Amino acid sequence: MKKYIYPIIAVLFLFNSINPAKAQAWERNSKVLSLGFGASQFFHLDNYYYLGGNKPRDFRAWHLPITGQINFQGEFGVHKYVGLGFTTGIGGAGRGPSYYGYAGEINAPIGFIVNFHFYQLIADNTQKNIHANKLDIYAGLNLGSGIAFSFYRDGRNRVVPLAFGGPHVGIRYYFSPRVGINGELGWGKSLINAGFVFKI
Repeated sequence: MKKYIYPIIAVLFLFNSINPAKAQAWERNSKVLSLGFGASQFFHLDNYYYLGGNKPRDFRAWHLPITGQINFQGEFGVHKYVGLGFTTGIGGAGRGPSYYGYAGEINAPIGFIVNFHFYQLIADNTQKNIHANKLDIYAGLNLGSGIAFSFYRDGRNRVVPLAFGGPHVGIRYYFSPRVGINGELGWGKSLINAGFVFKI
């Protein structure tokens, strides 16, 4: 019996060591989670006041502060080159005394993402080794909502709804079969974002 166990273990070890090298960075059954840090700019649907002295002088229906953000995302393969997922996180900002009485905020967005992984398409249609087992480049769209706890220096603090949506582009590089780094640029959920990505 022992003479069969050692060859089986050797074959399994060889298979496990070879298989990750053959896998693409993005595949039909991919499941990816990412944690990143960056900056976002959401539409704040807040009827807030521009303060001039002690009296309101101007009325606005929305504003667009840039906030620091911790982003948590998940993406799941629905096609060889397409993934659907979610985005959420927590962020915040503070402002100086000249910013319309606005003292800052804490926000919590939540939304949906769809990505097209075009680098895998290129890899499938070229004869060259372009390291598609480690590199994933994609473009996508995001759409969502959320809430912000807005703070004002006159004490009129409130909870206001957020809205966001727009395009983004991203890149992931896996330095191991299941762990890598990623970066994104875009509009909506993040202006800029960088962090870690994990295959599950």
